[in-house]
Amino acid sequence: MGVQDREDTGNSQQGGDAGFSRRDFLASSAAAAAFTVVPSHVMAGGSELSPSDKLDLALIGTCGRARAHRGWMSDENVVALCDVDEKNLARAAKKFKGAEHYTDWRRCLDDYQNYDGVVICTPDHQHAFISTWAMNRGLHVYSEKPLGISVEEARTVRQTYLENKDKLAVQLGTQRHAYSNFNRVRRGTSSRWGSRA
Repeated sequence: MGVQDREDTGNSQQGGDAGFSRRDFLASSAAAAAFTVVPSHVMAGGSELSPSDKLDLALIGTCGRARAHRGWMSDENVVALCDVDEKNLARAAKKFKGAEHYTDWRRCLDDYQNYDGVVICTPDHQHAFISTWAMNRGLHVYSEKPLGISVEEARTVRQTYLENKDKLAVQLGTQRHAYSNFNRVRRGTSSRWGSRA
């Protein structure tokens, strides 16, 4: 008999049974749960995540849409910045001090073992190539839309994803679904102009 419904007398053995009292069980369970449920940064008393709880990310393309991602990315470890325009690279470096700098995304991805994932904010014609290269190196990918600029590119990215889907998280940034107002506007325009909207 393991957990027994009896009052704790200080003697864990009663009648030859070496089980816990209910009080002992609840006390040890509560102590164990406190250490397994509460995140480490809460136990440490801080509000920030510990470095081991953060992702190591490379930001490829540091201007344009990348500026919209700098807020949430500052909560992670941005370890690499890549942009062909060194002025954009310098501006991003002010936000992400200590990150490695690259002007060629291929050289950036050569150091893939230093990253958990990449955020791709380059011009549209590069999204498919960079996404495919990153996934082939085992990196998680967030890419701005479009996925590619041709059906062939989109199919190549999809096939690469399917080959890695159990190992990688891949997301395409489509802000349309993040805001309820888009659906309201679409309903209003489709009723006014028919189903073409």
